[in-house]
Amino acid sequence: MKKKLLAVAMGAMLAAGAANAVTVNHAGLGDLLVAPSYFIGGGWQSELKVINTSLTQSVVAKVVIHDNERSEERLDFLIYLSPGDVWVGTLASQAAGANGQTTRSVVTSADDSILLPNSNNFASAATPAVIVSGAGEGRSPLTNIGYITIIESQAFDIAPNAPGVSKAAIKAAFDAAPAVVADTNTPNVLAGFLTISNPLNGQNASLPTLALADYNNRIKQNIGVDSSLGAPRSQATVADIEDALWKTSFVVPYVVGGTQSSLVSFTFPTKLTYRNVISGQYPFPTKVAITADVFDYSENRITGPAFNISPLPAASVTSVFEHDWLAFGSQISVGSFTAGWANVRYANPTVSVGQTSAPSVNLGKSGGPGIVTYINTIGPEVTWHYAPSN
Repeated sequence: MKKKLLAVAMGAMLAAGAANAVTVNHAGLGDLLVAPSYFIGGGWQSELKVINTSLTQSVVAKVVIHDNERSEERLDFLIYLSPGDVWVGTLASQAAGANGQTTRSVVTSADDSILLPNSNNFASAATPAVIVSGAGEGRSPLTNIGYITIIESQAFDIAPNAPGVSKAAIKAAFDAAPAVVADTNTPNVLAGFLTISNPLNGQNASLPTLALADYNNRIKQNIGVDSSLGAPRSQATVADIEDALWKTSFVVPYVVGGTQSSLVSFTFPTKLTYRNVISGQYPFPTKVAITADVFDYSENRITGPAFNISPLPAASVTSVFEHDWLAFGSQISVGSFTAGWANVRYANPTVSVGQTSAPSVNLGKSGGPGIVTYINTIGPEVTWHYAPSN
């Protein structure tokens, strides 16, 4: 009987101390969000919304805007969310070079969840936060395309523990908080949406952020410092994050011709951790490729070419960086087809490549840690979705 009680007690202790594995939460709530794409320039702008779904806890989160080639952190800032609060901000291009690339960008928010630049005062409708990047501003402009991560730094219990908590009180609690964050202080309460729009042609589309649950940030997030993902910055290792994102193939519908077009995007949010490391995790130290087999609606098939994935040189026109888009009918050949679907899959090396962190479930397994979305345009209508995968 004593042995049985001891076994039960030990089991309870182990269960209590066991860490939850980071997962993609398809319900949309998490403590780490990824907006796989944003667009600015050529009339396009992107509106980001971040929601604190908790009705009792206040949350401070760090928003990081990455470029598309090397995941360079072009801009970061903190948002202070009271219970039930929503932060809204817009990314746009103010000026561009002859090649159309943005030379001066701006992030604008009239929301009182963000501080004014170089100030301890919060923004408002009368005094919006306007963060300009470009020559003379001390930071590079946002790139025309890229992606965004939102890291929950910490949640706080601040009276009255209900909607209406003072933003100054949230900031005071955050400023006074220790540098180390307990795993229990990062609940999975954040959700987000990104909407792209172009007033020049009236087109727009929205996509919810991809939510990772139980990432468990462990450091107090501050601006102007590297935001690389994974331990020791979080309970989750990079291997854990890649396990959660790991997929082998994707189903992407397409339409081409006339006013119809289709794009497919690839985003690799863990690549930033290895941008200066040679011995990083698979698949990034090797020239891994993807391939796309294209079908029409009559089951006819074209076996597509392979496309090299980062970190190949930028000179390769088919190179996929940390984030990029491929066009059907251009980089992905569709022959004479005008509509159908494509089986987009990773074409991996035949040899197993070891992980730098264990345990992980993708060791030697076909696939890759990418987030794949697609945009279909049919006349004025634009739809944006995550690609079904396995």
